[in-house]
Amino acid sequence: MILLLVSTPVQAHRFNESYVYFDVTDDSLSGRVEITVRDLARIHQGSAEVLEPMTQEDVLGLQERFFEYFDDRMKLYSGGQPLGVQFDDISFFNTSVGNFAQLHFNVLGIEKTPTTIDMSFDGLQSDIDPTHRGFALIATNTRNGMGENESYISLVFSPGDGVKSLYLNDEPTRRIARGFFEYGVWHIWRGFDHLLFLVTLLLGAVMRVENQRWVPSESIGEGLWPTVKIVTVFTIANMIALGLATFEIITLPVPLVEAVIASSIAAVAVVNLVPRFHNILWLAAILFGVFHGFGFATLLEPLGLDPERKLLGLATFNVGIEIGQLAVVMLLFPVFFVLRRLTVYRVVGLQLGSIALIALAMFWLYERTIGFPFIGETLALVTE
Repeated sequence: MILLLVSTPVQAHRFNESYVYFDVTDDSLSGRVEITVRDLARIHQGSAEVLEPMTQEDVLGLQERFFEYFDDRMKLYSGGQPLGVQFDDISFFNTSVGNFAQLHFNVLGIEKTPTTIDMSFDGLQSDIDPTHRGFALIATNTRNGMGENESYISLVFSPGDGVKSLYLNDEPTRRIARGFFEYGVWHIWRGFDHLLFLVTLLLGAVMRVENQRWVPSESIGEGLWPTVKIVTVFTIANMIALGLATFEIITLPVPLVEAVIASSIAAVAVVNLVPRFHNILWLAAILFGVFHGFGFATLLEPLGLDPERKLLGLATFNVGIEIGQLAVVMLLFPVFFVLRRLTVYRVVGLQLGSIALIALAMFWLYERTIGFPFIGETLALVTE
């Protein structure tokens, strides 16, 4: 109830993202694509880097080129039949991220606007920047009284997503729950740093401490159940922090969050090298679960929903995270358990592997804070 009372959904335009807004009436469907002028320069130059900046006048002079690009990259369907899209104008506006262009369009062949359309949107993703994300929103809808909307994103497009259904009136609760659950599972499986955190935790999970030294566990249950409990504690801490950050009760600077996430891998790897610190894994799980939660919030923030359905999304997202983590544990733990008595496992896997993980985590820490100017500038823009 407290979260619902204090939450105020806000969606700001961000670096490395594009947006497709739809205006819905009973008998028409129109909209606009919003994308930074910088990204339009990348499209025109066919390069991930901006070789030469573009002005608004440059964009207007190349508008037919950009109309053709997005006509090819954004496909709409109704009842399995393609809908024509006609771009007709470009306008501009400024944000703290940079100058955005608005490419306005009308959807052709609409006599009575359907409740649902199918949509694919590629943006910059497949050939210029695979990290670029696209979002679809219902900007206005005269059928249900929705005014100008900058908050409630309906669809997120990542590379390889293909066609998705866009509800032009209201999104079913079941679909929200399923979508956030799947997003949670896939975030674990695709999140390289989170997978390394779990691997680092599991390396020592098949061992036990005896006289401040690692010795092989005698049974699967001896190491598996404590590991499952630690992973669950991690998820609970993550869920609490994610809720606080998503509803803007507490926010932390992105560089700080990213730095602690990288440090979490190094800290657990140090425990693997110094067994007497093994008992602090519970505290580490809570502490780093909190910071991972704040990190997840930066990913969930664009998934705009009204507060009530956002709570549902957060709950199912965390269930997805837990299922995704447990799947990794159940897959890797038996393998490590079988190998635990081998000298090569203790020397190469547990010791050298942990040293390598510490080195990688320190590299990430450097990269995500002050190491590379471009990344530092990006983080500064995101935190403005």
